[in-house]
Amino acid sequence: MINKLRNIFISISLGYPKLTISIALFFSALFCFGFKYLEQNDDMTKLLPNDMPSIITFEEIKDEFGNYEFMYVAMGIEKQNVFNKESLKIAWDLSNEFESLNSCEEVISISTMDKMYFDQSDSSIVIDDLVQKRILSNNEIKEIEIYLNNNPEIKSRIVSKNEDFLNIVLRPTENHLYPELSREIHKITKKYENNFDFHYGGQAYVTGAVPGIVADEVKILLLCGLLLMISILLINLKSIQAVSLILLTISLSLGSMMGFMGWVYHFTLKEAFFFTLNNTSMPIVLLTIANSDGVHVISRYFKEFRKESNVTKAVELTIFHLFKPITLTSITTSSAFLCLFFSPIRGMNGYGATIAFGIMWAWFLSLTLLPSLISLLSWDQSSKSISKPSLIENMMTYFGKLVMNHPKRILSIGLSIILVSILGLFLIKVEVNYIQMFKKGNIIRDSAVFLDKHMTGNLNVLIQVTAQEGENALKKPKNLKDIDKLQNFLDSIDVVTSTLSISDVVKQLHRTIMDDDKKFETIPDSRQKINNLFWLYSINDDADISSLINNENEKTVITALMKTFSTTQMKEYNNKINNFINNEINNNDLKFELSGVMTFLTDFIYLVIESSIISIITSIILIGLISTYFFESWKFGLLSIIPLLGAVIVNFGLMGLFGIELTHMTAILSSIIIGVGVDFSIHYCSEYKDLILDNDIQKTKTTIDNVGHPILLDAFSNMGFASLMLSTIIPMAQIGGLMVFAMLACSFGTLTLLASSMEIWKNRL
Repeated sequence: MINKLRNIFISISLGYPKLTISIALFFSALFCFGFKYLEQNDDMTKLLPNDMPSIITFEEIKDEFGNYEFMYVAMGIEKQNVFNKESLKIAWDLSNEFESLNSCEEVISISTMDKMYFDQSDSSIVIDDLVQKRILSNNEIKEIEIYLNNNPEIKSRIVSKNEDFLNIVLRPTENHLYPELSREIHKITKKYENNFDFHYGGQAYVTGAVPGIVADEVKILLLCGLLLMISILLINLKSIQAVSLILLTISLSLGSMMGFMGWVYHFTLKEAFFFTLNNTSMPIVLLTIANSDGVHVISRYFKEFRKESNVTKAVELTIFHLFKPITLTSITTSSAFLCLFFSPIRGMNGYGATIAFGIMWAWFLSLTLLPSLISLLSWDQSSKSISKPSLIENMMTYFGKLVMNHPKRILSIGLSIILVSILGLFLIKVEVNYIQMFKKGNIIRDSAVFLDKHMTGNLNVLIQVTAQEGENALKKPKNLKDIDKLQNFLDSIDVVTSTLSISDVVKQLHRTIMDDDKKFETIPDSRQKINNLFWLYSINDDADISSLINNENEKTVITALMKTFSTTQMKEYNNKINNFINNEINNNDLKFELSGVMTFLTDFIYLVIESSIISIITSIILIGLISTYFFESWKFGLLSIIPLLGAVIVNFGLMGLFGIELTHMTAILSSIIIGVGVDFSIHYCSEYKDLILDNDIQKTKTTIDNVGHPILLDAFSNMGFASLMLSTIIPMAQIGGLMVFAMLACSFGTLTLLASSMEIWKNRL
């Protein structure tokens, strides 16, 4: 079948080159047009499975109580007390401007907060604005300060520990795009930056700000990487024409892939096809693979044209020799990425499908558009680029002899490196903390550090509490006391900065009617008294506790705000909370369900590990089976995965030895390594098998002579993406460094481990 397909491609590309070029360009343009539908979204809840308990609970909380993904804006001047006319005036203005945004459902700040007191004249609870006007007198400011000092729980949410910053909390409109809101917030605060410092945080802000930061960085760094790639290709190929053809294939493949992602999202609205922080590695992956196809075609064409004076004949021989390995590498690599369909992380499904499409389109262009263009262009056989072997080609001639003469020694060295790397596998740490993904100096990292140190932090835990008895069951003293008990436990956790629940409101109401005596800041023992407190509160026009308890009084939510901390600690605290609920709260009527950012991140840990393991195992098995089928030999199928296993072990071992954490971004490395590695190994195996049929007595040397040059050139040119190491996004910088190492590991793994193994067992193949 593959031979028939090869003949079709040869006849079409060389028989109708202009038509082939037109068709390839037309469909590439069509795919690229889908780019305008590409949607950026880094909401973590969109990555986790819909059936995960924490996600189900979170959606229930949103439906019942509104959006709990907040944005924080801290404004002030370091070491300057905020209880002054100017600070409170600007806080008033900012709160009003934020409230006017369509994307903002609610603003919680010193300017929007209520105060509560008991009116003796008519025995009623009065709820009034804490700040009643824009311009305040000194006495009014003093009254506000006194009230907040008497209510430290409230004060901690809106005033920094040093009283030099005010915290403005925004509750975004449900389903509103956070990037847009983040841009609107920055536009508003920019007017006041000359007089005040601003810090931003909250999961909603991070989700909104990341796409813009990533997009700006990736554009610049990828451009730098691309320029370095072009330079390396030019130095080795010595032909602007040849490099331009490779770049054209890469550009069309990349544009088509991103457009495909946009088209799929446009027609399906599947969240798996959102472009996320995790997906920023997609262009890198396809660039390496598309570059590999182009380099192999051009390198082989130069080699054949050096022997043949006829361009068409040289192109025909190029396709004849490369059709099978390029087809096989494209099928195996795309299959490896399609294995991400089995990943429990939703975003990985779209990631895998999109890259698989990009790989197959690069395959099509490399074997149709590229040969057609080559056949129509004029080539000088006497030019340096064609007539003289490059430096890498000459190196490969020497290296081929070295492998043939010392296969066991080379294999021993390679296996020793792998054994050392295995030790590093046990040292790998998993980390999925968004804040710690950014270097110092990045606005997200610096703001997060500030909020952790001076304000309420960046993380949260949401606990939905449901009374099984039904309506009004949460008015029972025992239920409210158990909620308060859990809240007190949360307050005792060192990383928790503030908590809030319906018990706070009840305790404050109780204290208010008892002459504001703090000793009555408790849950009453009488249900009748609790009913009266709820009634006194409800008759006030400004009363609203809908974000804390539902209308039936049988479901509520406890919120705990927290500082940023490590993934290991997240698991620990998550277990502590669950253990306390199970062991210390003896109440069969109450059902407790955890959600929120900390819980998401804790769940994400296990998904990252699970996804990595599934991806590696399934893709390697699948590659082995596909290779066995195409090579018609289980031995060649097994040999084709040797460099992959070696490169994966060495890369992840390196991560462990050098303390590079496994995140949802660096976990993608396994797929990248396998995608690149299989390309090298299959090209080697395919060439070697052809030489067996030709009865070549120096198969190893000849194979390295023929494929060693494009393999190394591909590896060296893609090392240009070391530019990513300059990224302020730590996992992105790590991917840049590890990509360089992966290229070296895969290329040298093929030319050492694979080549020496095949030389040792050549008589059995």
